[in-house]
Amino acid sequence: MNTKKHLLAYQISGQTVGVDIGTWNQDDLNGNPPFKIILSGDTVPSGYTEIDTIENWDSFALNIANDYSVVKFQIKEMCEIIGWTGLTNTEKDLAIKYFSYGNVMDCIIYLMTVKGMSQAQAQGYVLREWHRHHLKNIKAYTSRWNYAKFTVLMYISRADGEDLFNTVKNLVDLYIEVGILGIDYNDNQDGLDDYVWSKNGFTGQGLEENGYALLQGTWQDFKEALTKVLICGIYDKYDDIEADIV
Repeated sequence: MNTKKHLLAYQISGQTVGVDIGTWNQDDLNGNPPFKIILSGDTVPSGYTEIDTIENWDSFALNIANDYSVVKFQIKEMCEIIGWTGLTNTEKDLAIKYFSYGNVMDCIIYLMTVKGMSQAQAQGYVLREWHRHHLKNIKAYTSRWNYAKFTVLMYISRADGEDLFNTVKNLVDLYIEVGILGIDYNDNQDGLDDYVWSKNGFTGQGLEENGYALLQGTWQDFKEALTKVLICGIYDKYDDIEADIV
């Protein structure tokens, strides 16, 4: 399943909100939100254009994404495509903020030579920024797992759902506490993604092999629905209770 996303901005009289226009009237949006996030391959809605840059994702996407990790993953992908040496100084700052770099020594050297930090200060700064990222990631993945449980019970019975929850408890702990998604996401061990799709260490012994009776759809539908929540961060939130979810 394609998990790449695009950030879109509405256009007013040929000018792009947030890029060409810093302020705008709500009436000029014609009832549309100023920004949208779509999955790669989805049709760009009429009136919108893509504004995929590292700085734009940081500036605008946090206000519309379900959680921090939606933004983090897109920034990380763009940083990897561009490469550390191709990033501007502002983009390097954001790469450090979102834990989206490959070699920590690149960050240390950058902070020492460009920001004037000592080695100890640079190391402390990078560690602190990683920890800020980690805390936000834990919050995001905890919320995703809570909504994933709802998705599970849309496809299998409550009894089977409870059995599944017990089966994947260790993987859920790794997902929430450590941020482990799976082998295909550059983790060094299997994660929930591997189990859902019965691959890598769970080949032939993942979700589908449990033989639960589906209440609707196909196994492909079930797996894609879980991936949208667990990996993509796409789900409908209950805004009135979201603050109570910990």
